[in-house]
Amino acid sequence: MFKFSLNWLRDYCGENVEYDEIMRKLEIQGFEFEGKQKINGDIVTAIEVKANRPDMLSHIGIAREIKAFDGEKIPKLAHEKFEIDNKKFPIKIKVDDSICKRFCAIKISGVDVSKPTPKYISERLQSLGINCVNVVVDIGNYFMLDLGQPLHAYDFDKLAEKNLRVHKAEKDDEITTFSGKFSKIKKDDVVISDAKGIKCIAGIIGTNDAAVTEKTENIVLEAAVFDEVSVRLTSRRLKISTPSSFRFERGVNINATFDILVKCAKMIIEVCGGKIEVPAFDYYPCKFSENCLNLNINSANKLLGTHIDREDIEKYLKKYDFNCVIDNPNDKNFIKVLAPDYRLDVKSEVDLIEEIARIHGYDNIEPVMPTIAIDYNENKIWSNMAIIRDILIGFGFNETINYSFIPNNTMNIFEIKKGEKLFSDLTLQNPIANAYSLMRPTLAYSLLSCLAYNYSISNSDLSLFEIGRAYFKDEKFDTGVQEIDTCGFIMSGVRIPRGFGVDKDIKYTYYDSLSYLKAVMDRFGQSFELRQNDYKFCEENSCYDIILDGETIGFIGELNKSKLSKIQNVKLIKDKIFYCEFYLKYLTEKPKKIRFESKYPPVKRLYNLIQKRSITAKEITDTIKSASGIVTSVTASDIYFDKNFADDEYAVLYEVNYCSTDSTLTAEEIETTEKIFLQKLNEKFGINLKN
Repeated sequence: MFKFSLNWLRDYCGENVEYDEIMRKLEIQGFEFEGKQKINGDIVTAIEVKANRPDMLSHIGIAREIKAFDGEKIPKLAHEKFEIDNKKFPIKIKVDDSICKRFCAIKISGVDVSKPTPKYISERLQSLGINCVNVVVDIGNYFMLDLGQPLHAYDFDKLAEKNLRVHKAEKDDEITTFSGKFSKIKKDDVVISDAKGIKCIAGIIGTNDAAVTEKTENIVLEAAVFDEVSVRLTSRRLKISTPSSFRFERGVNINATFDILVKCAKMIIEVCGGKIEVPAFDYYPCKFSENCLNLNINSANKLLGTHIDREDIEKYLKKYDFNCVIDNPNDKNFIKVLAPDYRLDVKSEVDLIEEIARIHGYDNIEPVMPTIAIDYNENKIWSNMAIIRDILIGFGFNETINYSFIPNNTMNIFEIKKGEKLFSDLTLQNPIANAYSLMRPTLAYSLLSCLAYNYSISNSDLSLFEIGRAYFKDEKFDTGVQEIDTCGFIMSGVRIPRGFGVDKDIKYTYYDSLSYLKAVMDRFGQSFELRQNDYKFCEENSCYDIILDGETIGFIGELNKSKLSKIQNVKLIKDKIFYCEFYLKYLTEKPKKIRFESKYPPVKRLYNLIQKRSITAKEITDTIKSASGIVTSVTASDIYFDKNFADDEYAVLYEVNYCSTDSTLTAEEIETTEKIFLQKLNEKFGINLKN
């Protein structure tokens, strides 16, 4: 917010201008206000100045907008002719141009600072909340509020070895500011110092060491343009905000800096006496270059939804001090526009178009919905999420949404070691709580916690799923983190309760979770394999990796409740817990093949095989299928063991289906195939038929 004075504006806009008239003109141009005060026969109003309009942080800037509204202009600030010689200046000044774009200084000797500040200056400063200090400081503050350029004065005789340096602080330091408070300077803060120490935090506040007092006879008056970012960072860190820093953070008109300095110096000698010594100092490494932009009339109208002709656009811009030139008389659709030096916000063509809209009047632009042609690119991951969601909800699952954060000790609870696939130490620097400090590498903890919570409120016999993300450290990505879209589902308890037509409760089993996984894969036309793994958080020999086209895309198994009992409320779950998760990015829909049933009758035979427990059913079924093409399916349908078997043996009943697409099978063809796979089973695994 910037407070401005009605009486001050009347210096520019005329004695007869009324407050309501000023407010109306500024409001039409898009400026907002926050209250007004009557102080000593003046009206003080606070105006909200956006960060991109630093020119409005001065009375001349506000006056320019008011006069421009009526097509009038305020005389430009006169360029002051003055001798400049940096080498002959009585103070040796060194400037770091990475933090200071321009640094100007003038020495004034023989001043009488004990003289009172002119009444109109002190009254205006006080009405705007600026405390009066002494005549030199007050005049500097007056010009800052009037023309927008902060100024600073040093007592020349207090400067050690007559040198000043604008630089980044080389070390941490401590200073006493004008207000008498101690401030800690950090290394790389922008400061101005002499041979003995810091005299000013550049663009923010000065120190007492070189302050102008009533005893001062010779002063050095400084006007500069400091780097906006450097001033902002230092001001925020020190928690010191001053009218000067408020302006430097947003930018000041670098082209007017020296002229304002000279005007201020002249007023000081008018009030305090003394003499301006020549030459002056002006370090200006990158001279101001005119801001010339190309404006396309058609583009402006298309963007605004208007039909403003070229003549009106030129008239609008010229009212606000923009200079317009038609570079090519044969193509009047383009105008070269020269922006005024104080309009730091106008940097591109779209900024000019915004000015045209503002001057034309937003209320004069008819609102029309834009017609935008866009190409639709289907997001496969999102489409797959919708498909999976429909499948699982169709099977009676409930969807859950959980935090992506899990406790930091989850890896210990799940016994996942560093280097294993599901390991993660991706922790948050500022977690909302200890229970939410680790970015989850699996959805298992989230879904198990959700299941356990439901059991704690007597909501049991559940099947839940979540579609979310898992997180892993991976330097291949710009963020150093790989985020994988994942689907996980968990189930425990009764699937079908006892009731009419059902003699007893039917509970969830491992084969239910496998069937749900197969239903999802079948929907995408995918064929997967299972490969046993050794995750410690699953029951022994129950956990398998899901393999798709040679890639491990997830896992399925029965969770080990005793190892996971440290998770809150898990002990309340009495039934087995089955879990499955897989990564969505691998699910690409494949064409589904149509398979026709053979017109010839199938033959089914049962084989009771005695085998070692270490041999998997998949090894047996693959061996049987490899014997002949007439074997269409092999299923392990029953397991039997008693005291007559060795501890590492049992009998497994396999159901083998035979069928041919060419003819009806004969007993001889089936027996030939039987002999082949029985011989292979005996040779590879030592398996025989049970008598």
